[in-house]
Amino acid sequence: MITKSEVSELFIVLFGRPTEGEGNAYWVNESSANGWGMIETSKAILDLDITKSFLGETLNSNEAFVKHLFKNAVNLTEFTSDAQKAGLKYWVDLLDNGTVSKADLVGHFVNAAKDASNAGANQDLFNNKIALSDYVANTIAKLPLDGLTPDEQNALIQKTVDIINSVTSDSSSVESAKGKVDTLKESIDEAGLNKIALTTENDTITGTEGGDLISGVVGTAAESTLNPGDKIDGGAGNDVLKVDLKGNFDGFKGDGYIKNVEKLELSNTTSIGRSFNAKDVAGLKTVALNSEKGIEVKNLANIVDVELTNLKADKFSIDAMYANKVLDSASGVKDTQNLKVNGVGAKDKAVALTAEKIEVLNLNTIGEASFLKDVNVENVSVKGSANLSLTTGLKTTTLDASSFGGALDADLSASDKLNTVKGWNGNDKITIGTNVANVNVDGGAGNDELVIKGTGALKPTVANVEKVTVEAVGEALTLAMNNATGVTELDVKQADGAITITNSAIETVSFVNNDSAASTVTVNNAGLNTVNFQGGDDKGAATTVKGNITAIKSETLTVNTDALSTIAKADAVINAANATNISINAEKGTAGMTLKAGKLTDLTVNNKGDFELVGVANGLNNVENLTVASEGKFSITTSTTLNKVGNMALSGKEIDLSNQDIGSETLSSLAVEVSELSGDLKLGNAIKAKGDINVNLNSINTATLGAITSSTGNASVIISSATGAVSVGAVSAVNSNVTLNAGNALGAVTLGNITGDIVSVDLGGVLGEINSGGKVSITSNDVTYIRSEISKNEVEITAAAVGGTDLYAQMMVELLQMTHLTLIADASTQNITAKGDLSGGKTTLDLTGASSLAVIDLSDLKNSTVADIDLDGALRANNTIEVEINGSDAAETLSVTIDSADITDITLSGDLGGGANTYDITPDAAAEAITTIDLSGLKATGGTLSGTITIAEELTKVTTVKGSAGDDTVTFAKNTDDVTIDLGAGDDTFIGAKLADGKSVTVTGGEGNDTFNLIASVVSGATNADFTTITDFSTGDSIKFAADSVAGYKHSTADTSASGTLKDAIVAVLGVSGDDQATTVYGFTYNNESYLFYNATGSTAGIAVGDIIVKLGGTPDQAVDLGSISLDGATGVTIA
Repeated sequence: MITKSEVSELFIVLFGRPTEGEGNAYWVNESSANGWGMIETSKAILDLDITKSFLGETLNSNEAFVKHLFKNAVNLTEFTSDAQKAGLKYWVDLLDNGTVSKADLVGHFVNAAKDASNAGANQDLFNNKIALSDYVANTIAKLPLDGLTPDEQNALIQKTVDIINSVTSDSSSVESAKGKVDTLKESIDEAGLNKIALTTENDTITGTEGGDLISGVVGTAAESTLNPGDKIDGGAGNDVLKVDLKGNFDGFKGDGYIKNVEKLELSNTTSIGRSFNAKDVAGLKTVALNSEKGIEVKNLANIVDVELTNLKADKFSIDAMYANKVLDSASGVKDTQNLKVNGVGAKDKAVALTAEKIEVLNLNTIGEASFLKDVNVENVSVKGSANLSLTTGLKTTTLDASSFGGALDADLSASDKLNTVKGWNGNDKITIGTNVANVNVDGGAGNDELVIKGTGALKPTVANVEKVTVEAVGEALTLAMNNATGVTELDVKQADGAITITNSAIETVSFVNNDSAASTVTVNNAGLNTVNFQGGDDKGAATTVKGNITAIKSETLTVNTDALSTIAKADAVINAANATNISINAEKGTAGMTLKAGKLTDLTVNNKGDFELVGVANGLNNVENLTVASEGKFSITTSTTLNKVGNMALSGKEIDLSNQDIGSETLSSLAVEVSELSGDLKLGNAIKAKGDINVNLNSINTATLGAITSSTGNASVIISSATGAVSVGAVSAVNSNVTLNAGNALGAVTLGNITGDIVSVDLGGVLGEINSGGKVSITSNDVTYIRSEISKNEVEITAAAVGGTDLYAQMMVELLQMTHLTLIADASTQNITAKGDLSGGKTTLDLTGASSLAVIDLSDLKNSTVADIDLDGALRANNTIEVEINGSDAAETLSVTIDSADITDITLSGDLGGGANTYDITPDAAAEAITTIDLSGLKATGGTLSGTITIAEELTKVTTVKGSAGDDTVTFAKNTDDVTIDLGAGDDTFIGAKLADGKSVTVTGGEGNDTFNLIASVVSGATNADFTTITDFSTGDSIKFAADSVAGYKHSTADTSASGTLKDAIVAVLGVSGDDQATTVYGFTYNNESYLFYNATGSTAGIAVGDIIVKLGGTPDQAVDLGSISLDGATGVTIA
């Protein structure tokens, strides 16, 4: 068995119309008798010939059949969305595949339409259609189709179709449609009455035992059929006299009368008002008036029910309808007037109702909405289904709309005696004044609004009212909502005063077309969570909206402005001292908003146009999470600090936070995510955190970031893509890592100084200029730098003063543009490493103050020239320079020209690698404490190495010099002590100085063809046998004794065995006949050791000033073969 509602469902989806009572009952009974459910009943209906005729070709197409069901159920005719297309296909496929029959499908379709999973507007529409169909079945037993032509039958059925199609997803539309059903019912009932037509003569009419419809006309003499002399007796039954007033009826005369007629229907279609004098009319129960211009009825002998239809006149008087003393409350009985209205008045032209003489007015609305004003009646009740706008007067004490099904707009503000108001099903709007301090309002079902006009204090008792509107308040208004806990919304309209709401359950406050800056609203309940600014006039144009709210206890707040609001930044003020979470949704007309919320931790802003958030100084310092989606420009003013913000998510068009100090030195961490930003980004005057800072810029245009500083954590700036210029201030994470990745930056990139323990910079995708062609400055001990593929790269790296001993720089990617790299060490730098391909760029080391430097490693540096490496700054605290230098594939030049009076030792080592490497070790004359210079560990694999070591005459403490593996030139300006010199491998040159008395100079040439320039290494004085020792004089070596005057070399065979001293041995050599020749070198042996003596002047018979003595070292078995020595030009000797 199926129910009444299920029959309604079948008729709606199959025929698109409601069922009347008999038809609905028939199918309920049939299903019960046969044990049918929805599918069986659907099949029985589909099997009817009348159904097949109605559906026609629709039955021959599965798609057409399904579309027919959708059209009837939810008015869907076009299937455009993916969901709609999928739904259509689903049902069609069931039929195409033979899964179900059409009867099966109808049952399943109806069940799906009602299923909770499909909740929404379409389901609401379908349910509303069912509710109206049930009402039709309850109201109209049967459509009177018998005796009508086919066209007339179709027209009557179409009326029911039109009524069901007037229903929407809004439940109030059902109530409105019920009025149309009532009107149709009346017309059907009237059609069943016995028809009696009056004539132009004086008629005597006696009605039948049943209901009679007596009709007449009042007009000219020729057309009037209701005449003053007519005698009309309706008899038994419910009778109706229907009169078309083309003129005024002035009443019966003589023995004319009307009696036993229950209803008088008067219509006026003329362009002016008409009147009807009801003198001598007895027994009336109802007077129905249908006229735009109005009908004045007077002299009624008793109170009747009044029906007004389509009245558009300025006023209508109930008081004037009745004869004298009919309305007389002297008896103590309250006069009650029943008034049914249909389409009375208009929205902007309500009909003034005069009813001063009655105490009770029962309104019943049907059909179209009605608009009444000046209803000064003590007790008013409202029922019916059509919407009603009602303005009452001073005397009104109660309004009862608890049986009303339409939407009620009742203005009761004129009353100072009002105590009770009741609404019902519709969306009611009830307006009261503040001169009724303790009114009781019950809104009933629906979404109801209570409007309050006035000032002072009001404590209403309110139930079932969702919204309170305060309107036209000129001064202070206090609403105590202790007895109105169901009210969740407050609207403020044209309110100039201070409004205070206490003890309420208000959740939403809306400033609606409120253009007074004096409007302030204070709400003290924690439940307030939404503030709206709403504008727009009746023509849909934007209006100015202002509002100032104090949400005392609110912790979470959403602020919305609509597209029709025009709002200045100072005219929307939000005071929320305890709010921790605020979301602002601002439409394009909102220029800004003033926010005071000192405890705020979460702030979200979605703005469609340019929007300025005005704070107070330090007012946003507790914000921890800031989210902005800006379709215009977003900025924050007055408040310039965001000390606790740990998370920022920014997107949209343009965001300017350049005036903000973001974060603080105590902030645990900071994450900034910027994405899909089409305009300019300006972020931070300064950006700070104690812990990690991560800034991610994805799909942006231009960006300007302030200085970024993390005191203990990491700092990261990732620019995934940028179409415009990007500028990043100084980035510092001195104790941790800095990562800066410019990604695909199409415009120029400007970087401030970068400071970190470990720094990684990736500019590989940068197409624009980097720092306007200038340098990128980095302070760190460990740097990885990926260079731009296109733009010039110049990098300056300074060793971090804190936290590390190694200075590491890695340049990555082989690119088109050269990179210039500068490394700046400091006092803590022990190791410097540079790697990568600089594409022809220059590497510069600034070692000023590098007092801990031990190692320089450029061995993995490619395609770079290296600027001269000045090692003066590498003087350690122990007054030594000890540095290992591993060079690149290009030439390096080393220098030490230090002027420190305290330096004692210089030690350089390492492999300088490829290229023509050079060095210059020339300590300043002031460096008098130097004792040792050691380059013995210095070489140049794959390249060449040459250099000079110059010992100024002031540096008399130098005792040890060791050359490199390259071609060394060692020059002594003066000797005062024993000196040992090891020239090392390579073609070296030693340039000696005048010998000190009793002191020796020992030189080891090492591998290679060495030159010993001893031109200045003369004896300290006449007869002094001071000599220079060359420990390894060997093949390819040469000794220079004079610039160009050496006359010859002679291997002396003089016997020196008896010589007690070297001086004696030289005398013996010169004593050989003819051997005391000037500028001649003599080779001789003394004590089994080989010597060379350069006799500068000759004929001296011994050592004289200007002579030079050389001891050729080596063990006896390694002694130099003096016979293999020969003259080397005019400067000295060489050895074969």
